[in-house]
Amino acid sequence: MSFAEMQYYGNGRIICDTSTFSVGDKIRVKSMVDNTKVWDKTVETVGTPLVYDVPSKDYYKICIVQTISDVETEIGGVYRTLDFGQTIFVDVLDKKTLAGIQGILNAHQEANVLNIGDELDITVNGSPWTMQIAGIDLNDSHEVIFASKLLWSTSAFSSGNNYTASNAYLREKMTSFYNAISANEKQYLKTAIKCGKVVGTGTTYYQFEDYVYPPTALEVGGTAPSGTPTITLHQYPLFATDTNRVKYYNSTATDWLTCDGGTASAKATDVSSAGAVRFATASTTTTTLGVLPCFRLTADS
Repeated sequence: MSFAEMQYYGNGRIICDTSTFSVGDKIRVKSMVDNTKVWDKTVETVGTPLVYDVPSKDYYKICIVQTISDVETEIGGVYRTLDFGQTIFVDVLDKKTLAGIQGILNAHQEANVLNIGDELDITVNGSPWTMQIAGIDLNDSHEVIFASKLLWSTSAFSSGNNYTASNAYLREKMTSFYNAISANEKQYLKTAIKCGKVVGTGTTYYQFEDYVYPPTALEVGGTAPSGTPTITLHQYPLFATDTNRVKYYNSTATDWLTCDGGTASAKATDVSSAGAVRFATASTTTTTLGVLPCFRLTADS
């Protein structure tokens, strides 16, 4: 028997899929019994499995090792006893599906493994539609907020972007986007509550609560219109710069609506094609305005 055969005879083998990782990610296998048994491998080619031949029966944990803080983060809920001669294929961290994101939230690991601007595709009308992480743990513990990368729809508004018309339009388009999402993915969406002042009516305001919603002016630009009801909201970090607020419809940068009323009577607030949040004035120019769907996921417990 050769040395190689003796070396691996009766050992276990752990194989980790790397299709959801990036080049340079460090993946660690460690014993939960003997902390001296640690094996690190670095992803060199996405999709090429990492293979660990471990020396004995033990209780193993699979981790991703953060490059900055070197903090170990459990991935895939993997705590497995590996018997002699056994091979296990590890389902690793999934950051590319809503099911995977839900698993990360349920493990309370979103702050460790997710980043602002991370993208994933959901299925909308049977085709891929790209969403971006706009915020993490902003309004609730263990929460991730997604914003569409592109505008969902557009329509022309006159009379200074009339608020009543824009509010009805937003509700219609948010509903159409929700209806277009695959049934399998809808199950992960959690409701959100948004408030905006109905300008020109004193203290009257509306409440927008649904699974898919347009962001408020505060969540986009960091400032709310005068008189907007006080609710716990924060600017989405994704929108901290004008560049990230520029949104496209059919490859053209286009103005788009928030769900707040503006500072002038019966006017809506929009975001310009250059990314500036504008509290509408009395302009009567017809403007083409898009809508930006958002939704949120939270931990089940």
